[in-house]
Amino acid sequence: MLKRASLLVFLFVLLFANNAFAYNVQLQPFKDEKNDYSRESIYTLSALGIISGYEDRTFRPEVDLSREAFIKLLVMAAQLDTNATVSRTPGDVAQNRWSAPFISVAYERGWIDSLLDKEGSFHPAKTITRQEVAMLVGLSLLESESEETKTQWLTTEWKKERDARAFKDHSSINTAIQPYVYYASHRSIMEGDSGGFKPSEPLIRKQAAAVIYRILDKRISEQKTDFTGYYAIESYPAINKMDKLANVVFGWSHLEYSSAGTAKLNTSATVNRIPSGYEEVIAAADAVKLAKELMVFGDSSKLAEFLKDLPAQEAFIESLLTTLKDPAYSFTGVSIDFEGLKDAASAAEYVRFLQTLKDRLGSLTLSVSVPPIHYYKGYDLKEIGKLADTVILMAYDFTHDVSKLPSAPLPLVNDTVVTALQSIPKEKLVLGISKQANQWITTNGVTGPALSPGIAEVEKRLAMSGVTSSWPMPYFVTKADFADARGSHELFYEDTQSIAKKIWLAKYYGLKGVSLWHMGNYTASDWELVGKQASL
Repeated sequence: MLKRASLLVFLFVLLFANNAFAYNVQLQPFKDEKNDYSRESIYTLSALGIISGYEDRTFRPEVDLSREAFIKLLVMAAQLDTNATVSRTPGDVAQNRWSAPFISVAYERGWIDSLLDKEGSFHPAKTITRQEVAMLVGLSLLESESEETKTQWLTTEWKKERDARAFKDHSSINTAIQPYVYYASHRSIMEGDSGGFKPSEPLIRKQAAAVIYRILDKRISEQKTDFTGYYAIESYPAINKMDKLANVVFGWSHLEYSSAGTAKLNTSATVNRIPSGYEEVIAAADAVKLAKELMVFGDSSKLAEFLKDLPAQEAFIESLLTTLKDPAYSFTGVSIDFEGLKDAASAAEYVRFLQTLKDRLGSLTLSVSVPPIHYYKGYDLKEIGKLADTVILMAYDFTHDVSKLPSAPLPLVNDTVVTALQSIPKEKLVLGISKQANQWITTNGVTGPALSPGIAEVEKRLAMSGVTSSWPMPYFVTKADFADARGSHELFYEDTQSIAKKIWLAKYYGLKGVSLWHMGNYTASDWELVGKQASL
């Protein structure tokens, strides 16, 4: 949590060379992007892997959408399983067709029955119309409602919506599907304008993105999540924010491995130490009945060596248990944050250490922090996921000087989550958010390495005149540009808007929660957001 690890230049080459991205994510804007109502929808769905552009890096927002393309979007947005063998499709959809898995799911659920012709054909390549989209949306949304709600809507309530909307072209909407079309309007997913609903008009790509995003956003905005706060470094100003958390992790210790066979828990040196007046902090956490874990940080060059040294591990665990069981702290568990394991050979050794520790913890909980494994190979996510009660995913620190890539662009955060979910149950996975800024200064045409300005200084700068703020896509990280005597500045900042998008992502995947590194960096605006999103 404490140290950023720089990605090597070759990673940048993989990310950007010939538009072939490592991680298979979109990290550059579409060439034909437009700053209109659909922009956030398009780039959010692109980050999630639900939509994509073309090989020439265009999105072609005005192009009509086919029936099969929209079915794919709807099935993916509903997060339905398409990995099973294609069991049943309409007669004109071959089972080896690219869209067959998605059409099969929709067919099995009865979504496309009204789109079949008399011969039972679906015509997948046919352009989809607005009323067909509204029907599919309404049907899929009603599916999640109670039987009572569905019955009421399909018998009487839809007619009230029809009369209230009073679309000028109401009579042009297919009578058989009107209840579902009006349910989509009722849920504010699709609405008409002064000209009516325009049921027979084709749906274009950017409209489809907006529709799918509204479906997701409606669902996600109603959800709450749990927050884990890291009380570390200079977090005292946030001591009164613990009532917004479900858990707190105290960054008050680190692994000290001095020589072969010798190691201990150090709680008195460096920034990772138990602070004077810790009693007040413990009392604040206990007052709101938080689970309290002690974070153990380790990132020394000797970490890999320590994981081979069984006597040192035994000495360390004994030292750790002494502190964990000290009634002065009443810790409920431990959070292991061993960083920088690049060698795959360390993976099994790290798991062995965690297993030994787990066996000694008894009723105390174990959480483990893990980085993105594309670069750090010393973390066996599957085995760590089995052992740990919670896995904190540090989906950040992608900062790269040559490309001026910020710490946590949304496509890379999403890719890191998707990779982790292949090995770790979502019920155990917590998305780590690091409140930080990345700043590049260019003087006389030469750009220096990234700086990490303090949050207070960033906030002060953003309030000054002469600063231009933007929300660049596809990063979803606030950017500020300004100039002073030092040169021209580009600054990316995890502000409240950026943090909100990452919380949205965690809720989309149904993760266990979100963690905040570290509590002292978060602003009043950030804490207001956390309070609104917390499942308290």
